[in-house]
Amino acid sequence: MAQSPSVFAQYEDHPLVEAARELQPMIRACADEIEETGSVPREIIEALTARGLYRLNLPARSYGEQAHPLVVFHVIEALAHADASTAWVVMIATEVSLLAAYLPNPVLSQMIGGEEPGGPSCRIVGSSRVMTTAEPDESGYRLSGRLNFVSGVEHATYIVATFLDFEDRVRFALLPQRAGTIIETWDAMGLRGTGSHDWEVDRAFVQNAHTWAALDPPCAEGPQWNVPDRSLVAWIANAGHAVGTAQGALDDLAEVASESTTGDTAALREREPFRLAFARAQAEVSAARAFVQEAWTTAWPSIEQGTPDTRLLGRCRLANVHAVHACVDAIELLFRAGGTKAARRTWTLERRWRDLQTARQHGAALEWNFDAGVGPLLGMEARRSR
Repeated sequence: MAQSPSVFAQYEDHPLVEAARELQPMIRACADEIEETGSVPREIIEALTARGLYRLNLPARSYGEQAHPLVVFHVIEALAHADASTAWVVMIATEVSLLAAYLPNPVLSQMIGGEEPGGPSCRIVGSSRVMTTAEPDESGYRLSGRLNFVSGVEHATYIVATFLDFEDRVRFALLPQRAGTIIETWDAMGLRGTGSHDWEVDRAFVQNAHTWAALDPPCAEGPQWNVPDRSLVAWIANAGHAVGTAQGALDDLAEVASESTTGDTAALREREPFRLAFARAQAEVSAARAFVQEAWTTAWPSIEQGTPDTRLLGRCRLANVHAVHACVDAIELLFRAGGTKAARRTWTLERRWRDLQTARQHGAALEWNFDAGVGPLLGMEARRSR
């Protein structure tokens, strides 16, 4: 099932991926500030927005990019190579934008300013966990509740909130960020710059037209919304985040491998155990990247034709979740082999290690995904995300 390198080049060298790479020096220069302040600077957010990187999964008819999943993968990979927190907030916005596409295109376009010159400058974040309650209103709902782990909420323009309607059906709502209050709660070992705070609403009004039921068919037209379980398309971004963060650690470490470790005059690259660990880590990360590329390239034609192959989708899910776990394991290997200096903040390795450990707590990396991915390969019925 090997693919020609030219097949992957159309995604690796896509203009949106190049735009992300162009921002790497700017993001890297702010990485320490992002870590210390717990927030991505406004100038970086604006640069990401201006280049369309917040609208990767918005429908084309709503003036979004509607990018191929592998383009999304490589955009997030490129951003994570520079800084994992910056990539994470774009990743979450990209994933949540898939939900917003369940609104009719005219409604969504009007809400996010899609007809403005240059396209929409919106940044949509939120949560699919049911954490708000609804009260009846003449033309909609009054929502109250508190969402947690809302990555990128500080710079968001819209929030997706989830609630149960009056028939106990899961329903989503798209609200302006200003309709609620940010509660600063984010204090974690890794991804410290994501600003993943809580967001609270108290009887915030949302009209019916700005809500949709979880089981509604999507209003957007495109293969992204032909996949039975939308988490599958969303979570390729998590794979890109893991691969980019891990490869960034490898590249950073290669630059300092000529330095000696504390208590040892030999440089890291002169030590065979380190070289072996580095080789294994690089192989793991490269293999994880290749599996994602191969699985999605193979599966995509069936998705475009509107007849998704469940076996091929199972392989896509395995590729997504495997990438996260393989990259965590690879950096763990490097961390152990790096000696005393690996724990020092003057290297980026300890930060990358913490970022990946935290990223693994996301639903995209749950062991359940391995089981769900292998099911169709064993002739079992495909299972949806929890």
